[in-house]
Amino acid sequence: MEKIKRKLYLASLALAMLSIVFALLISGKQREFFYFSFYLAMFGLFFERKKIHWKKIDISYAIILIGLVKIVWTLVLYRQDPNYGLGATQLDAGKKLIVGGILTFYFSQFSYYLSTFNYRRYLLASFALAFVLSTGYGLYQIYHGIDRIALSTNRATIAAYLYSALSILLIYLLIKNKSASVYYHLASALVFIVSFLIITMTGTRAAILSHPLLIMLMVLFHYRKIHLKSLLITTVIVGLGIAVSYDKYLKPKIEQTSMEIKLYQQGDDFSSLGSRFSLWRIGLNIFYQHPYGNTVEARRAQAEEIVSHDRKNKTAMVYIDSHLHDELLEAASLQGIVGLLTVLFFYGYIITLAIKYKNTPLLMIGCCMIVYGLSDVLLISSESLLFFMVCIALFAKKMPAQICG
Repeated sequence: MEKIKRKLYLASLALAMLSIVFALLISGKQREFFYFSFYLAMFGLFFERKKIHWKKIDISYAIILIGLVKIVWTLVLYRQDPNYGLGATQLDAGKKLIVGGILTFYFSQFSYYLSTFNYRRYLLASFALAFVLSTGYGLYQIYHGIDRIALSTNRATIAAYLYSALSILLIYLLIKNKSASVYYHLASALVFIVSFLIITMTGTRAAILSHPLLIMLMVLFHYRKIHLKSLLITTVIVGLGIAVSYDKYLKPKIEQTSMEIKLYQQGDDFSSLGSRFSLWRIGLNIFYQHPYGNTVEARRAQAEEIVSHDRKNKTAMVYIDSHLHDELLEAASLQGIVGLLTVLFFYGYIITLAIKYKNTPLLMIGCCMIVYGLSDVLLISSESLLFFMVCIALFAKKMPAQICG
């Protein structure tokens, strides 16, 4: 029986890693591997039920809590609608969050199985394969004339956020290797340069700005002190990446950003940045007026009322039924103060846990979700939700220092 339990755990782990590999290649395969990993985890939990230790608090609880709030919100406010109307998206996200939380709980509870093999080597292999394949796919899209790389997500922004997090975690795994030769460090530098160039080709300003800063934060937190040589090398690499992509990709984005801010100040929000400003202003207004929650349809009606008195934010009506391009505002405007607090609790706990246990990859996962959650909604998009849930499950474990640290 003990062999069966171990095989279930390792098989579930392997399927989770395959979900990472396919996250930016084939969304359908990403979902399949995610759920197959979950099904094996449920069998594993059943066989291991007598060994389960219910900790007072765990990162998996915070994930499940967000999922429960989304599900309860949908079932209560859409109880008269058999198809749940526009709330079906929130219901689906809630289910995925609970699945992700259970997967994290399972991997964490029985992480002693990891001591039987070189876990970090398999992590490095899976993240390296995911990076190489997604990079190749991105270059393929550029070669065939796609203006903004979107990979398998069909949304350049989500692709940029996932690719950024993937690259950061791969760089960590490369520099963490204690037996690493100079080739590992050269590989990490190459990953940064390539990843920054690919991200600039997505045209996603939040990722272009944040990606180098997040990598510098990761290096500083990992080494716990400033190495002048490492800092100098990192600065040179960042400068090289910026120099290579400046004229073709960065300069146009800087000019576009300046123009969109100027237009918005003049009352024209018909732009990418302008529509976000409008959504954020309307979302805040709705939350202040209805702090205990709304249906998506009611939110739209309230937004129409606001826009009727202030036409400056009219473009928000184009996107209001999808989401508000901000994780906290999305939760606050729909699930009210309870939804807002659950997301804040998750953010705070993942960062606190990472700092307390010096868990660099968990810190970077949390930072990516927080930073990129300022301009998008990662806990609704299927690709991003599954990707980050699996990343948390793979790294948020009670592991020996040589695996995680």
